[in-house]
Amino acid sequence: MSARVAVVEDHLLIRDSLVNELRRFGHEVVAVGDTLDAVPASGIDLLLLDLDLADGMADVDRVAALVSDGVAVLVVSALTSPRHARRMVAAGVCGVVAKSDRLDDLGEAVEAALAGRAWMSPALARVMMADEAAIRPQLSVQELRALRLYACGLKLDSVARAMGVAPSTAKQYVDRVRQKYEQVGTPARTKSELYRIGVADGYIDPGADPA
Repeated sequence: MSARVAVVEDHLLIRDSLVNELRRFGHEVVAVGDTLDAVPASGIDLLLLDLDLADGMADVDRVAALVSDGVAVLVVSALTSPRHARRMVAAGVCGVVAKSDRLDDLGEAVEAALAGRAWMSPALARVMMADEAAIRPQLSVQELRALRLYACGLKLDSVARAMGVAPSTAKQYVDRVRQKYEQVGTPARTKSELYRIGVADGYIDPGADPA
């Protein structure tokens, strides 16, 4: 099945190689660029996306919006930031292909993404799991409970009532969680960022009731 594909990669040689392979697979490449601004507002089935772009790390919220609009997103990355790759997985991308993987792996990943299936090479999965174990911050029982309640949608007053503490104490727990993520190089300034990081780190079950 032929698909309409966009490629976002800031290294010209790699970008041209991806475009050539996609065409060899029988797909139509309709947009290329070195930032997410190159992605058209509509009319694509699949996006191949590098994480480290010309304007910085690929924005998780923009990728989540594309996924919500029905675009299959496949990350193709050197994986200099496994944590960011895991955040992308939490945002709904179909899979992650390492730039060290084989071209056959890329073909399998593209096919899986277009079919709505998840894909990740075993070697890459091991790297991401090792990274998670190494840098996931350690949260206290109360910090973890505050994170789950707050990031899943409750306001601070409601978090405090659910925990049986004062609102100022609930805020302290949430602030400590933010500080701990800041210390491991993953700032979480908004509630949505806390949620996505918590899911990626296994602290939040996306199907759970926050209460």
